[in-house]
Amino acid sequence: LTPEDAESLISRFRAISGRPFSEADPVLDLNLGGVRIAAIGHPLSPEGLAFALRRHKPTPWTLPQFIRVKFLTPYAAGLLSLLVDSQASLLVTGSRGAGKTSLLGGLMLELLPKFRVISLEDTLELPIEQLRRLGFKVQALRVQSAVSSSDVELRAEDALRAALRLGESVFVIGEVRGAEVKTLYEAMRVGAAGNSVMGTIHGATARDVFERVVYDLGIPPSSFKATDVIVVAAPIRPRGSVTRTRRLVQITEVRKDWREDPMSEEGFEDLMR
Repeated sequence: LTPEDAESLISRFRAISGRPFSEADPVLDLNLGGVRIAAIGHPLSPEGLAFALRRHKPTPWTLPQFIRVKFLTPYAAGLLSLLVDSQASLLVTGSRGAGKTSLLGGLMLELLPKFRVISLEDTLELPIEQLRRLGFKVQALRVQSAVSSSDVELRAEDALRAALRLGESVFVIGEVRGAEVKTLYEAMRVGAAGNSVMGTIHGATARDVFERVVYDLGIPPSSFKATDVIVVAAPIRPRGSVTRTRRLVQITEVRKDWREDPMSEEGFEDLMR
């Protein structure tokens, strides 16, 4: 692309998204036809415009497909399906690019279609339209992007409060990032969410999730117990090779009878590693 082509593209992206892009707002994030687009500009990018485009899989990932590509074992898939069926509160964690959102979409397919599902995302990545075509009742809520100062969309905590007023539903949070986590754990703890709550959060282990939620995001350890299970995905480099594969590496239960000692390990019990 020439610089003129790039300027033309960013003008179209800005118009489609309705979000600002300038030296005061040098980051633009949007979805376009199944492609996630991130753009950065001056002064964040000193040499000018830069783009990253990530194309989504046109159909949702399913647990059998994950088994086929060896992301997880049949036994792990069965366990996850039972956890979703039992309306457990699940957090899917992992590093960037570990497959968290893809796995979350696959877990949504394990829900019974009779349940109403409310999803909250800032960048639309969950397979909402595909789920609707399969007969699922999904209400998507779009919240303000973490990288945009746009006031076009609601803040995540405001959207979550609005969702709670819609009645008994399964809540699926695209990514737990900041202030909305307090409202989320409040809903989980008092049972206002009714059914299961599922979401993704960055972290390498179950312990990392605890430390981020409790220390970084300010949730009391007693409230963290509202999480039933933490599922960990990770990119793996077999034998130090240059190839990288994604794997489910840990399914951990958060026990309810543990002491609130932040240094204690007794609050976690691995179901599978």
